Amino acid sequence: MDIIKTYRGAGIILAYPLAFAYLKYFMAEDSDGFAFLRRILFVLGYILFNELVVRGSGKKPVRETYFWYSVMAVTAVTSVTGISDPVSMFALHLCAWYVAVLSCGILYEGKTGSFIIADLFNASILKPFTGFGNIFRDITQIRKNGKTDKSSSSITAGILSIIFVLPLFAIATALLCGINTSFDAAVTDVLNQFDLKWFFKNFHLFIFAFPVCLYLYGMISQSAGSEGAKEKADYGKLVGWRQRCHKLSPIIASVITGMFVILYLIFFAFEGSYLFSAFAGKLPEEFTAAEYARKGFFELTGVMFINMLVFLLVSYLSKRDVIGRKACNLTITALMSESVLFAIISFSKLALYYSRFGYTPKRLLAMWGTLIFAAGAVMVIASIFKRRDMSRSWIYFATCSFTLMNVVSSVLALS
Repeated sequence: MDIIKTYRGAGIILAYPLAFAYLKYFMAEDSDGFAFLRRILFVLGYILFNELVVRGSGKKPVRETYFWYSVMAVTAVTSVTGISDPVSMFALHLCAWYVAVLSCGILYEGKTGSFIIADLFNASILKPFTGFGNIFRDITQIRKNGKTDKSSSSITAGILSIIFVLPLFAIATALLCGINTSFDAAVTDVLNQFDLKWFFKNFHLFIFAFPVCLYLYGMISQSAGSEGAKEKADYGKLVGWRQRCHKLSPIIASVITGMFVILYLIFFAFEGSYLFSAFAGKLPEEFTAAEYARKGFFELTGVMFINMLVFLLVSYLSKRDVIGRKACNLTITALMSESVLFAIISFSKLALYYSRFGYTPKRLLAMWGTLIFAAGAVMVIASIFKRRDMSRSWIYFATCSFTLMNVVSSVLALS
């Protein structure tokens, strides 16, 4: 058997155990202290699974894939002791989806960039469900291309029949147990002898693991089976749609953005002394450190989020290369500069709180979020002056800083 077929066969064999492990050990809440170990093993299993399926389709994962593999591994290791367990779990799902299309070289833009949301939608929805039955296709193809005889076909048919019949047999037994208590006691004794209670306790997981298996294998195999032609065509449509959205006059966009700029300038005039007091390490007399750090932090975070939404709205809707474009860029720069200032103020409040009360994962998570908003604003300003998309830089900064924060949080927690 050639090496490509071996990879594919190994990927098919690993698909169902990986799906069951996802439901049982990755998503389930464990209180025995080994949750992080199970997550590490699952992530390593997924990485191996992705490698096998991609190579089984005759491809070799692109080099950038191994960066995301390392991010997944570090995030899994630090998921329990990092800045946030739910955020780490969500990040692992995003990485798993992204790796599926990235490793096969079928990103819409051809690289990591501003179309990453479309890439994630392609990986999590389009590819898995269009390739939902790929595992049966590949099993059939292996049998046809291989040197199979009647005995091997008979063995395969027998295994598939047993896999199909076992759940039916278990259901029939359970129904009969509900009719006769003596029969139920006899079945229970048999199960105790063979210690099969674990199987029936997790019977629902064995059933739900089947569609998860089809989803995982379909996602990667469908991505690996694509040469990127559809993605290139869809990318052209997405770019065309984005260009058709440029209907807003830059002058109107400048007015919209300028409203927020002026609003924040007036706010600074009223609240400036209070907001900037943390830089000097001093607190207003009426506040404790805890009250000062909490007051206004979430509001400032909300304002930074709104500023980013305003930028995206103006950026996607305003016309290019017409009168008023420079004024629009100027007001966007002013708005993003104010966002950076808000982020610095938020960070100073957190730093003061941290210096008084020490480490907690939530405080590091808040610092990371503030840092990400500030970096986004800086990237927007840089993109205006350099006249090129800085989304790729921001994505890698956010990813690397999140991974680093998890490591720092783990070191602090263990020490």
